[in-house]
This record gives sequence, C-alpha cells and structure tokens, in this order.
Amino acid sequence: MTNSKSDIEELKDLQREVTEQRAKRTRHRSTARQTGSKESAVSEARAASMNTATDDSAGAVRAHEAEKAIQDLSGQIETAIKTIEETASERPALALMAAFTIGIIVGQLISRR
Repeated sequence: MTNSKSDIEELKDLQREVTEQRAKRTRHRSTARQTGSKESAVSEARAASMNTATDDSAGAVRAHEAEKAIQDLSGQIETAIKTIEETASERPALALMAAFTIGIIVGQLISRR
C-alpha cells in the first residue's frame, strides 16, 4: 500500500517538475521575444540549460529508456505481424476461419454493452 502511495507521490512530483520547466521555457521565450536579440536569447538558453542540466539528465535517461522500450516493442510487433502473415499465406482457410471467429467474439462483446 505504501508503495502505491510513493508511486503516486513520485508521479505528482514529476508532473510538478514538468509544469515548472514549461513555465521556465515560456518565460524564457517571452523574454527572448521582448529583447529582440537572437544572440542574447541563445546565450540565455545555454545558461539555463547548464543550470538545469542536472535536472534534465534524469529526464533524459528516462526518455532514452522509454524510447528503447518502444523500439523493442515495435520490433516484437513487426515480428508477430510477419509470423501471422506467413501463417495466413500457408493456410488461408485457417486464417479465414480465425478472422471469422474473432469477428464473432468481438461482435458479442460489443453487443453486451
């Protein structure tokens, strides 16, 4: 039970951090527009990124892990689709019966609502 509470608290902390980062970025953009100088905006952005580099490193690691997980899942899905296509081309009657059965099951599930 405490684990789920800590997870919820961690999620709330992450949401708060994201909100703060977005607010900083918005303030930074409005400041850069007011100055009208692209060079000063770039230097300010670099300074801000250096200040928040430690905060962003954890987010970058999480983003990298999420991207890797998505790529792995994508590869697995592609493999499954190729396997299904090969099986369907080898046994078209079986594939047709499976599609018909899945259609009936989905139809029954939807009609019960």
